[in-house]
Amino acid sequence: MLNEQISAQIRAYRTNKKMTLAELAQSSGIDDTYLGRVERNEINITLNTLDKIIVGLKMTPSEFFSFLDLESDDPALAHLMREVKNSPKREKMTKLLENIVDLSE
Repeated sequence: MLNEQISAQIRAYRTNKKMTLAELAQSSGIDDTYLGRVERNEINITLNTLDKIIVGLKMTPSEFFSFLDLESDDPALAHLMREVKNSPKREKMTKLLENIVDLSE
């Protein structure tokens, strides 16, 4: 389960930073084909490789693993976030959530 979460987070952080797979591979010093397999959770990676990816994302380990805090603090909210993230209608759902947050302020 942790491998799947880490793979998903690598992809989520990369896309949120508007980085291509090739750009992250280059900044991490990792082959882009290998990195693609990591993001698809096809292979397990070492901690050394994860460290290179975190550096390539220009993050600290605590920033990278902050998704685990939400998982333990509010599992239902973490589940909803994963559903939005994995939905083919992600952009529309995200916009809707942003509008809800705006209304609550």
